[in-house]
Amino acid sequence: MKLTRRTITAALSSLAAAGGLLAFGAPAEAASQCTSTGAGYLCVNVDPRGYDASYQKTSGDTAHVDFNLVCANGRWFGDEGSFYISAGETRTYTFAVGSQGSCFLKLIDMRTGATWQTPSISR
Repeated sequence: MKLTRRTITAALSSLAAAGGLLAFGAPAEAASQCTSTGAGYLCVNVDPRGYDASYQKTSGDTAHVDFNLVCANGRWFGDEGSFYISAGETRTYTFAVGSQGSCFLKLIDMRTGATWQTPSISR
């Protein structure tokens, strides 16, 4: 019983330390901006070529969706078209548009017209 408690305590201490490194050790430019769609997570990150988009679907029926990048400078960028995604899948796309300043990622449900957007991220 003592060995089990020590192992669990050591594991929790290691996780807490790792979590601290993850939360505070990454450079600010590597931060992602995410939002919940209710059935998954939509995120945007900076990339050397532009902006990375990702959608991790965690629940619900297969969805037909489309990524769009909307920037404060008035420019808008589409990806290579809409796609289908099922629960348990993650889809990504890199908008290779260079630095456009502050932008957010928009996800459009092609069936219902519903949209979700991330907070803005600057590059």
